[in-house]
Parts: sequence; structure tokens; C-alpha cells
Amino acid sequence: MDVCGFFFFTERMADMSYWHGVLSRLSIPGIALLLVGALLGYGAPALCRRFGKQGGERAILPLKVAGLLLALLGAMILLDVFPNL
Repeated sequence: MDVCGFFFFTERMADMSYWHGVLSRLSIPGIALLLVGALLGYGAPALCRRFGKQGGERAILPLKVAGLLLALLGAMILLDVFPNL
């Protein structure tokens, strides 16, 4: 192995170990709540149209608020506001 290849390989391994450390500290429930909340907030009009009887315009705002609350809870879990969760 030449010197240039050796430095590239060790630098790549250092990057992999860094990202492995970052990803190992993330909370799966926090990521899940954040994604579900974001999707619920973004897709509220489509969900209301699909499941509502007459278009479901009245249910859009409560679904968006619920999505916002879920996303905020997920972000707070990811930022470790609640330790050991």
C-alpha cells in the first residue's frame, strides 16, 4: 500500500468512526416521533381529504397541531432534554 492510499484509508476510517459515534447516540423513538410529526403536519390536507366525509377541512388544523407537537417532542428527545429516554 502506498503512502497516499494509507492516509486516505485512515482518514476514511476516522470519518466512519465519527459518524458511527454520532449515529449511536441518536434516539430511535426521537427520530420516529420527529418523522411522524413532520409527515403528519405536511400531509394533513391529503389525509383529511382521504379519510374525511366531506373533505375534512375542519380536521386539518388539529392534525397540523398534533404533527407539530409530535415533531417538537421528537426533537426534544433527540436534543436529550429528557435524559435516558
